[in-house]
Amino acid sequence: MKIPLHSLRWRLQLWHALISLVLIVAACLLADRLVTRERFEGIKRELFDFERSFFTHGLADHRPNDSKDTPPTLQMIKQALQDFSLSKEAAPPSFLHLFEDDPRKPYIAYWGEDGSNIFRAANTPPRVTAPADVAERYRWEESQENKNLLLTRSHRSGLKILVGRDISDDLAALTRFRLLLALGGSAIFLVALAGGWWLAGRALVPIDTIALTASRIADGNLDERIEIDESDSELNRLAAVLNGTFDKLSDSIERQKRFTADASHELRTPLTIILSETQRGLRHERNAESYRGIIANCQTAAERMRRLVDSLLQLAREDLTNGSVELVDLADIAFDAARELSPLADAHQSRLTLDITPAQVEGTAADLETLTHTLLSNALTHTPPGTPVTLRTKVVGEEVILAIHDQGPGIPSEHLPHLCDRFYQVDKARSQSQNHSGLGLSIAQSIARKLGGSLTITSDDSNGTTAKVRLPKS
Repeated sequence: MKIPLHSLRWRLQLWHALISLVLIVAACLLADRLVTRERFEGIKRELFDFERSFFTHGLADHRPNDSKDTPPTLQMIKQALQDFSLSKEAAPPSFLHLFEDDPRKPYIAYWGEDGSNIFRAANTPPRVTAPADVAERYRWEESQENKNLLLTRSHRSGLKILVGRDISDDLAALTRFRLLLALGGSAIFLVALAGGWWLAGRALVPIDTIALTASRIADGNLDERIEIDESDSELNRLAAVLNGTFDKLSDSIERQKRFTADASHELRTPLTIILSETQRGLRHERNAESYRGIIANCQTAAERMRRLVDSLLQLAREDLTNGSVELVDLADIAFDAARELSPLADAHQSRLTLDITPAQVEGTAADLETLTHTLLSNALTHTPPGTPVTLRTKVVGEEVILAIHDQGPGIPSEHLPHLCDRFYQVDKARSQSQNHSGLGLSIAQSIARKLGGSLTITSDDSNGTTAKVRLPKS
């Protein structure tokens, strides 16, 4: 049973849901704050303009004509307010509601310095009382008790002015707006969840395809590959890397199968010889000389098996281990190899030429000895007698070169890509010696790669064959 949170799709959906929820809530809170602020700022501007209009125009007709161009005194304002309260019929139309009990319209009230009421509009709520001393000239106060928004102001004459309005309708409108905002945000969140689930599913389709293809390959269908479209997406790049890995895996498995088959074939021949010779020896009584011949044949077959097994073990060690490295002069290794193989060169009537310069590399002496011995012995034994062979070491830039060149007849070009394959054999004209396992070049290539380098073999009829090893300079 698949646990939801263990599924990549569910985890993507969860993160998408959390991010969407945070963004939607933040957007709704911001919208609510902006709309609320704008609405209350509008109410404040309305009350401020109403107070200024009442003081400037509503009381203008009730002030003495000779005092309209001078700042009003407290006595003048009191007199004008008393006259305004007694002349309802003469009041401007925009202020008639002040004489009616309509709390939804702006109201205004005036108090003296001692807190005595001078003027109070008829629609002023009963709970509105004289404000305390106002530190600033204008200050807004919102009463949550009676849902009124109040503006208080101190006049230079000493009057305390209060203007306000009932905001119940505004609060109700804001509540409706918040409800619509919550419903809209919820709808958007649900749509985002559905869209995220769909997008996550589509995004994971290539991953499912990769998993199914890998599963089929694991079941043994090595020809399966992931289909890649032309887009340069991350998943396509991953699929390309996996296809390359599958190609290498398939090639490795195929080479392993060939290696096993070839090793079995190579071991079968000496085993067959040993069994047939022992059966022949046991079939009836023989003289000592006949038994000696049978034992010699068995020994020859056993020696061949031992060489093959030693080569296989050497190859396995090179594939599996790296070993500790040290600073080694490849020129010393090449000189020692030439000295040790000089009897082979003499027996083969080959002239061995050395062109050696100091070349420091990081590796193990045993690996470099095996590498040099293998390549040099191949050049001495797999060429016609009397073939000149040259052994070189040199430094070129950041590389150390080990090159072994023979002036033999060359190797056909169709064989060159396969020379380092395990148990690969060139035609008998190239293989003069039978005392080899067919694994030498494979071992040499494995050592070169382990040391961070490469082995290449070039050949043509006119210039002979060159085995060249490139290693990093230490």
